[in-house]
Amino acid sequence: MKRVLIILIIMCTMSAGLISCKKPEDIAVEVLYTSGKKDETLGQAMKNASRDLRRLSRSIENRDWVEIEMWTKELKEGIGYSCVELYMKEHRGVSSEFVIMGSRFFDAVRNLISLCKEHNAETIDAEFNRLLTTCDDCHEIYKEEEELPLSLRDDL
Repeated sequence: MKRVLIILIIMCTMSAGLISCKKPEDIAVEVLYTSGKKDETLGQAMKNASRDLRRLSRSIENRDWVEIEMWTKELKEGIGYSCVELYMKEHRGVSSEFVIMGSRFFDAVRNLISLCKEHNAETIDAEFNRLLTTCDDCHEIYKEEEELPLSLRDDL
């Protein structure tokens, strides 16, 4: 009797396991890249960063703290990693000035996220302008003429 009961439990456990598992072809897998999208060009990365910057600007105007943090992190990923990596890939031997400008950008991003977590409405506009200044300073020196401008307008 014990043997039959054990066999019955094992069979129930195995059948439950088989029924609850999905077949591998039924599972959708999304491929994510940590440093930008595969085969992305610097121009495409900057266009995406421009879009994220417009969204961040709107979030700051609306004082939407959740979106401010989200879009700041997206911008950090987009500009801080994708654009910088792609620029360095296309232009071998970047200067120390480029690295310093990147450091200023990351400082501005960290400060913006910190102000967002504190819901500090008084100084968030100034910090956002500081972030924009880091972008403008870098573009003034390193941006190539044929690329699209980084803009807060929605017409791009």
